[in-house]
Amino acid sequence: MEKHGTEIDDLNRLSDRQLQALRASVESAISRRHTSVHGESARFDSANQLFTVSEGVRRLHAHQLDALRNAFEHWVQEARDDRTRRSRERVFLIFLVLRFTGARLGEVLALDAETDVDFEQAEVRIGGRDTSREPREVPLPQDVLDRIRQWMERDADHGASGTRERLFALDQGFLRRKFYEQERRSGIARELLNPRILRSSRAVELLQGGMPMHAVQSLLGHTRTDFTASYVTLAEDDLRHIIQHYCNKEFGMETSARNSFSGTVTKVETNPVVAEVIFKTDSGYEISSVITRQSCDKLGLAKGKRVSALVKATWVILEKASVPTTSSARNTFPGVVTKVVSDDVVADVQGKLMDGTPVCALVTAESLRKLDIGEGDSFFFMFKAMNVIIS
Repeated sequence: MEKHGTEIDDLNRLSDRQLQALRASVESAISRRHTSVHGESARFDSANQLFTVSEGVRRLHAHQLDALRNAFEHWVQEARDDRTRRSRERVFLIFLVLRFTGARLGEVLALDAETDVDFEQAEVRIGGRDTSREPREVPLPQDVLDRIRQWMERDADHGASGTRERLFALDQGFLRRKFYEQERRSGIARELLNPRILRSSRAVELLQGGMPMHAVQSLLGHTRTDFTASYVTLAEDDLRHIIQHYCNKEFGMETSARNSFSGTVTKVETNPVVAEVIFKTDSGYEISSVITRQSCDKLGLAKGKRVSALVKATWVILEKASVPTTSSARNTFPGVVTKVVSDDVVADVQGKLMDGTPVCALVTAESLRKLDIGEGDSFFFMFKAMNVIIS
């Protein structure tokens, strides 16, 4: 593992010309191997989709983005008093939002943390005050959201004494100077330390991560083709789904909710408090979710809309029986156990549904003993509608 990390660091330090040469070599090798197995007609279907950037595109590489983040973080820690620390934390938080949204500096400085940051949906609403453009909802990593929440809570305490501040309301010139000051700490050239470079860096990062060109343009609010490439036109609902999928994958959200499903909404029923959303997966499973009416309206859920759903492993109920027993769980699906790992306290039960969808349940070791479930056994995988997270 340690060796692998070193190899990745070495790859991040290659120049654009070296990356392009590496790409050509890899594509050639893959094409030769694939052709020998599947024939000449398979060559173009198996083309390696590595994304490389033309020379002249100014951006920060992955290790430089990490170095700049560390520089800002150390700068905050070096503050000698609380007032200085709070001021530096504001700059650091603005850097983090710029870094992960790829938004324009003016867009970020116009944000209102009270109304534009949605902690429940883990995203920030950008551009809502510019009537010439549609607002866009951009996902943020959980650790960044936690930092923003903590700053706002401390700010509320300060507000009691009449010193409350708006998090993002800083002067552009002041902010740019603080970026330049990180040259020594980060080891990055001054001309690369500005928000515009962060924007192009984020675009390249997403493209290299596999996000489709049109989705990147939508997420960053591009009004023209900033990078020359062909792409397929996507519906707005599909764009949101793709953006959420790649950002959630990048931010590591899949580790805490290991059961994921995608599908199309078939029915929505609401009352003033809650909404029941029923959607059908691509393989035909019908899943029911009960969420707040506010969340339903915010997500714009309606028949025909594409959605993703997550169910945490701790919310899953397992039943070993030919017919499931009576349960309050609305969602019940048959499957087969593929692996069981237990430490005599808790057990991780992994399995597959009939369509091959991987599923996982976390139960107590005592429950596992009572269920008498082992590898190869058939089971019912159940979860309540209230425990389905929709995005």
